[in-house]
This record gives sequence, C-alpha cells and structure tokens, in this order.
Amino acid sequence: MPNYGVSEFSSIFVTTGTPKITKIHRIANRGEYQFFRDYYLPLRTAIKSLFIHKRHISHLYEVARKQKDNGKKVNFEKVANNFKDWQSGKNITAYTPPHGHFNYLQTSINCNPELNVVVNGLPRLVKLHFNASDRMTQERANIICYLISDVISDDDFTYSVLDLATGQEFFFNDNPDRMHHRIQDEIEVIQSHWA
Repeated sequence: MPNYGVSEFSSIFVTTGTPKITKIHRIANRGEYQFFRDYYLPLRTAIKSLFIHKRHISHLYEVARKQKDNGKKVNFEKVANNFKDWQSGKNITAYTPPHGHFNYLQTSINCNPELNVVVNGLPRLVKLHFNASDRMTQERANIICYLISDVISDDDFTYSVLDLATGQEFFFNDNPDRMHHRIQDEIEVIQSHWA
C-alpha cells in the first residue's frame, strides 16, 4: 500500500515526467522509516518542544552547536535564525499537535503538523519544512495545508507551512473542492506507477 508523508506527497504531486516516476519508485522500494536518518531530527525535536517546555530560543542554537559536522552546524544555525525571526514579537502558546492519515484507495498520507500553537490569540497548525534542496512553493503548501485540514477537520485552526530554509510562511489560498479532486486524481496516477 502506498504510504507517504504529507511533504513527500506534495513533492511528487508537483513533479512531472520521469522525475515523478523516479520519486514514486524510490519511495515504493524504501524500507521502514529510520528516524536516525532524519538529518534535521534533533532540531525538529527541539523546535517542537520549545514552547511546550518553555525553553528559550537559545536552546536551538545549543542543538546546532552540538553537531559534529560543520556543514550540519551551519545548516542548523540558519534554520534556528529563521525560526527565531518567525517567532519574534509573537505571543505564542503551544499544545501537542493532532495528526492523522488521509486515505484514498490504497494510499495513505501521514498528516503530521509539528506545531499546534496559538499565535496572538489565533490557533494555528504548522507544518515545518527544512530542506532547501526540496524547495517549498505555494502550490506544495496548498496541498499540505489542504490535506492536514481535511484530516484534522477543525475550522478553528489556520493551517500553514513554515519553510525554515527561507523563513517564509505559506497559508492555504486555493479552492478546497478543486484541491480535493486534484489530490484524488494524483493518488490515482501515483498508484498506477507504484511498483
């Protein structure tokens, strides 16, 4: 059964031609998720716990400094800087984020926002994006926000994607009905290439 993370599904969705097929086959043939291969895991974990455990932003820089690889240290510091800029001046409280799966045909898409925050009094579910080489776009963010909002089904939230490679935050700005049909069509295409 095809099983995707919401970010990787959005990446496949916006890719065309042979690269799309290559991405689908790579995911079809990968093994089980291995958390230790997640390049940004220490920083992702630190960001997720920052508000809940009432830690200072300097905690992110401590995580960055502890990286043995200099390239990783530089990348982590850049992400920490972008996150610091995003949260600066905001009154933020946080809760454990809800999550779930969008299921259609035999495909399951894991919808797991990292942050469930109240920003200046308004509830927001935020999906974090770290990878500069897998560029976030408004189209990808629309796909991610739509899927998460469909799974969570709570109109009190605003849904967004925070691109920590650039510091830009994207909000859903598409037609929900149209997006729903596009996602179903895309899943049918993906499943036809699943091997």
